[in-house]
Amino acid sequence: MKRQAVIFLVMVVVMGMLLPAQGAEPVRIRFWSDQSEPWQQQAIKALISEFESSQADIKVDVEYVSWEDTQSKLTAALAARNPPEVMLLPSGYHTSLPTQDVLAPVDDVIAKLGGPGAFMGAALSLAKYKGQFYTVPYSVIPNVIWYRKDRFKEAGLKPPATWNEFYKAAEVLNKKGGGKYFGLGIPYGRNEFTEEGFEAIAMWPAGSRVFDRTANIVFNSPDMERALNFYKSLKPFTPPGSETWGYTDTMKSFVNGSCAMTFYYGRTLKNLQQYNPDILPNTGAFLPPRDKEPQSTVSPPQAIGVFKYSQKPEAGKKFAEFFLKGDNYVKFLWSTPGHAIPVLKSKLEQYRTNELLQQHPDVVEVLFKACELDVGFPPARPRGIPEPSLYWQPIRGANIIPDALQKVVLKNENPKEVLQWAEKELKRVCADFKF
Repeated sequence: MKRQAVIFLVMVVVMGMLLPAQGAEPVRIRFWSDQSEPWQQQAIKALISEFESSQADIKVDVEYVSWEDTQSKLTAALAARNPPEVMLLPSGYHTSLPTQDVLAPVDDVIAKLGGPGAFMGAALSLAKYKGQFYTVPYSVIPNVIWYRKDRFKEAGLKPPATWNEFYKAAEVLNKKGGGKYFGLGIPYGRNEFTEEGFEAIAMWPAGSRVFDRTANIVFNSPDMERALNFYKSLKPFTPPGSETWGYTDTMKSFVNGSCAMTFYYGRTLKNLQQYNPDILPNTGAFLPPRDKEPQSTVSPPQAIGVFKYSQKPEAGKKFAEFFLKGDNYVKFLWSTPGHAIPVLKSKLEQYRTNELLQQHPDVVEVLFKACELDVGFPPARPRGIPEPSLYWQPIRGANIIPDALQKVVLKNENPKEVLQWAEKELKRVCADFKF
């Protein structure tokens, strides 16, 4: 009898140790998001509610950080050793933050999500550093050429696949528009989207690169000169003011009907639905043109980072894993259908069931194609480059590539001299960058 009593008491003690203390405060983690459109906030709210229902001991406090404030806020938080547990990271940070030893390795999270084989296409292209995963991709955002089917039909054109066909289409459409609309919408402003447009339409097709396979700067090359001249040749077919365009103005050029072709991300579909649904039935998409290299495009992954020096990084990892597993993950991506493509192969069919995407299956196929391996690339790791460049964030911040483009296109400077200047500046920025 005494033996049974002892066993009972031991069981009571063990159960007491296993159960959470009654009335214990849940762990609170901070989550920073740069995805802050009203419909995105609604989806994130639902996702957090779902997570908290499954993890009663963890609460998530979300803060929306504007793209313009990301650098300053994150720098201050890291300097104070008080970063958020979890953050949605723009692609430029995927390569720079691991070098600063501030992100927690997430190999365990990748494994729980099914391992690398569970991820599609270009999703993991920036996730590894020195053999370990440091970010968990949550979407790939493809850039494509949007085009007006009706205007192409009127002009007797088909979607172009080569540089020559692309130039001819822009020229014919521009003439056909007669000032009522223009042939092409691409950016020439001093910003990173001009860099992306130049990469996808001119630089990569020409076979030119900023770095070679062994990370040497090779910007000053005959192929890069060809790329600069080709991008310059397209300027007459763009609307007045394209020399200042960045993200927003470029997208508007298609949504408002002022351009027959425009290079932009998949969010164009959502904006057409919201602001100009009448042209949706006549909207198509194709990959940027090829030249020496096959068709490809800028399709950077967006990822989740868990900060090593946050207060509760392990709780942050649980949230990062759930972010992709929960029922509301695809609904979050649906907040801007077509813009953010799922990274898990198991989620692709569910993603397709969105009503807007079902109405435009031909566009969806092009967006999916743009995210495939060897078709979609992040700027830091184009075709043929085995490792992502660790210098891409400071290079972008210095605007060297759009500056070189503006010198050639807007100021009519000698391309050979501009390439010499740009390569010198690129070497300086890389030498000054501290890991």
